[in-house]
Amino acid sequence: MIVKNNSQLEKIKIAGQINAFTLEILKQIVLNNYNKINAQLLDDIAFKIITTLKGKPSFKNYKPSFSSTPYPYTITVSINEEIVHGLPLATKTFKEKDIVSIDCGTYYQGYHVDSAITFAINDNQSKIVEVCNKSLYLAIEKIKHSTYINEVGKTIENFVNSNGFKVIRPLTGHGVGRSIHDPPEIPNFYIPNFSKKFYQNMLVAIEPMISQNSWDIELLEDGWTIVTKDRSLSAHFEHTILIGKESSQIITTINNDMFNKFYQQTSHFFKDLLK
Repeated sequence: MIVKNNSQLEKIKIAGQINAFTLEILKQIVLNNYNKINAQLLDDIAFKIITTLKGKPSFKNYKPSFSSTPYPYTITVSINEEIVHGLPLATKTFKEKDIVSIDCGTYYQGYHVDSAITFAINDNQSKIVEVCNKSLYLAIEKIKHSTYINEVGKTIENFVNSNGFKVIRPLTGHGVGRSIHDPPEIPNFYIPNFSKKFYQNMLVAIEPMISQNSWDIELLEDGWTIVTKDRSLSAHFEHTILIGKESSQIITTINNDMFNKFYQQTSHFFKDLLK
């Protein structure tokens, strides 16, 4: 979508702050209690946080084109070879060295944002996580008014390949705002003749997804979870950004003051899990 005025932008920023706060709390819960919790607990907490802060989960009841039924959860939780759309089930548990990706969307007063994080449990040296995260920020640095969309793919693919990993080609970034998935598609690999551009005040989600060995994917029988076909490790990061004339602004972020404010409003749901 094109953001047309400050009123829209303020609502979008609040959605972004809620989303960023939710993901950070979920990450800390996993890191502090990975051997005591399951993914369903994370989903329950995410729902409580978002709704307490006056938002709505963008993913819940959203029906993408590839699915025959709406998505029933607030977040996705993907582990190791699961790239995206992992279901947050009670049977999904965590162990040391797992690579965990959490994707979340927030709707606030008419507008959606979308972001994702990946982290390794008790493994600060996980290179695939570092490379995927760095590729996201390198791409965002390139984006401004009139930048060709294929510059995103070129930047991500070059950096990922140079570090020995592969970009997941069938999955892309996208527009966001009025819907959780809007045009345009934003490939994470270079397409030479892809002539579309970014324009000032566009709201888009940039989301590199990478694997250890191959970009081939497979959809599991649950109809949602997408995994690496060879079951190699994967990582996924995402930010919603607003395109500016000379640079882009990350929307799905939160400063310390807002983080503390949100914490005071919601911590009764999870503070025992952060000790």
